Amino acid sequence: MRMKQSSCVPRLGIIDSGMGGLTLVRQLNRARVPLDIVYVGDNANVPYGNRPSGEIVQLTRRMLDVLEESKVAAVAIACNTISATADLLAPLCSFPLVDIISPAARMIAGLGETHVGLFGTAFTISSGLHQKLARRLNPDVSVHGVASSRLAALIDAEPWDMDAIRAEIADMIARLRAEPQVRTVVLGCTHYPIVMEEFQHAAPDLRFIDPAELQMHQVLEQLGIEQAVPGASEAGFGGPVLDIITSGSAEAYRRMLERLGIPPAQHISAL
Repeated sequence: MRMKQSSCVPRLGIIDSGMGGLTLVRQLNRARVPLDIVYVGDNANVPYGNRPSGEIVQLTRRMLDVLEESKVAAVAIACNTISATADLLAPLCSFPLVDIISPAARMIAGLGETHVGLFGTAFTISSGLHQKLARRLNPDVSVHGVASSRLAALIDAEPWDMDAIRAEIADMIARLRAEPQVRTVVLGCTHYPIVMEEFQHAAPDLRFIDPAELQMHQVLEQLGIEQAVPGASEAGFGGPVLDIITSGSAEAYRRMLERLGIPPAQHISAL
């Protein structure tokens, strides 16, 4: 579906297997960045992290084809699983891709900690990409990954099963405790920061990091725009204009936008 673009405002595509990428939309909205956002979420197939790479690329290509039609200037891969296949996806696109693993790996390398935790999907953790990229910058850092095959889908589901979500988080933290040196944990699935408070409650001694803000800065650099927009408030600009294309439920997106404090989408249409 081709969306009408606001004049003189860059158009950004955002893709995710589900609603986790809305954490990036939340960051862009908080920063009042002047953007047209076309968000594509393949909720019917969430999570991607339990699938082989060939299937992930095939499913993702469908979303990228939609964004080709939407004439976006760039696409943010707001999904760690898809980001782990970015090298396979780049030749399929006419626009630049901004993955979420690269900025997270740079942050890991610069933390000054030799042991860092990483929570993510099975595919993300098995790829080892966070550690590979971080060690290029800091050979002394070790990334200790803990995978969940269920948590992303539990967060995407409506209504939430909080008992199941809390049990899955508790299990991930218990497995991480095998590495007692870890004090900082990167939430390496964009769904996970949606329940950040549950992680913090389950392990108040650990610091949990949401890489969405790091990706936001990478996106702004790619688009060549400033985070702060002088005169935006006076001009009546309140942040990005959001259109959503999904293989899932429009009502579920409306509820999640409200939960995350994101203004309603201009349109929600079927993928």
